[in-house]
Amino acid sequence: MSGNKAVAQETNGWLETLNARAFVCRQELYAAGKPFTPTHIRKLMQGEELNPSKTLYDVWDYHFNQICSLVGKDYAVSTIKKYKTARNAMKKYLKLRYKADDIKLDQLDFQFIREYEVYLKADYNVKNNTAVQMVRKVRTVVRLAYELGWIQRNPFLAHRMKLDEVHRDYLTSDEMRQMSVKKFHPPRLNIVRDMFLFSCYTGLSYADAVQLRQGDLITGEDGDRWIQTNRIKNNNRVRVPLLEPAQQIITHYQDHPRTADGKFLLPRISNQKANAYLKEIIRSLGWQKNLTYHCARHTFATTVTLTNGVPIETVGQMLGHKNIRSTQLYARVTDTKISRDMQPLKVRYQGQELRLSSEVG
Repeated sequence: MSGNKAVAQETNGWLETLNARAFVCRQELYAAGKPFTPTHIRKLMQGEELNPSKTLYDVWDYHFNQICSLVGKDYAVSTIKKYKTARNAMKKYLKLRYKADDIKLDQLDFQFIREYEVYLKADYNVKNNTAVQMVRKVRTVVRLAYELGWIQRNPFLAHRMKLDEVHRDYLTSDEMRQMSVKKFHPPRLNIVRDMFLFSCYTGLSYADAVQLRQGDLITGEDGDRWIQTNRIKNNNRVRVPLLEPAQQIITHYQDHPRTADGKFLLPRISNQKANAYLKEIIRSLGWQKNLTYHCARHTFATTVTLTNGVPIETVGQMLGHKNIRSTQLYARVTDTKISRDMQPLKVRYQGQELRLSSEVG
């Protein structure tokens, strides 16, 4: 400012101070050997962070946007829904615990994770296995931040959560026979029954079964018919020899109007309705089982294959699993298999008498 008035002299003095401070900050940034802009100089002058710490939702959005772009290729729509659910739960926790919408990554530690786990079970009111899956979503996101260099340590290194063992219902051979011979009313129940049995004999999930087309039926090297498709959930290749009952179901519905003019092998019914109708079927049969459509995969793994001596590695391949641990969640050793495996031992010990003392006490 020109002139000799006090206000001009004060303003010019302040500008000279700022200029000197800016010069010192520029020298500091230059000495650091990293590229910088006038914005960096201004931030340093004002005491701001030159590179603000990334937040949990910075990396969450980064990861979420990537997996959304890969739906149908590497990820299923159901995975997106699970990440949304986990995100909403975290938002509520941050509001309740920190009165904030986000948190810096360098504030995450073991205590934060442990308290979040307790919150999910105590306040968000989910069971242990659901809490485990939700915390694992956060772990995936935080591990990505660590690998990207957005955080210097991984707070999940010492954290452990165990899934509770879940005993899922499945059908025995006799129950499959009972279900197959009963005629249900209204007729829509018969359609769902047939679809459920089809998955019992093929191991296909509902989503994979209703998407089957004629082109998914191939002739295998053994000369028999096989199903060959890719799972919607993880895009894994599935190849399953077609058992006679499954072939009969396909033939039965080849001219059905719900197969969309022959494009699909089975009738088109929503998963929600299929599970609702399945409950009606169970009540009609007088059973106490808590069956969902997904129990058909357990029936295939347990009753149809493992009980009949099919190796678990082969079962895992037909179920489209990436590792044997996934198959073990489906596998249950049935009483039938235990009896069959123990039969040679029972024969060996048959007729043997123990020389027991006549004295008692």
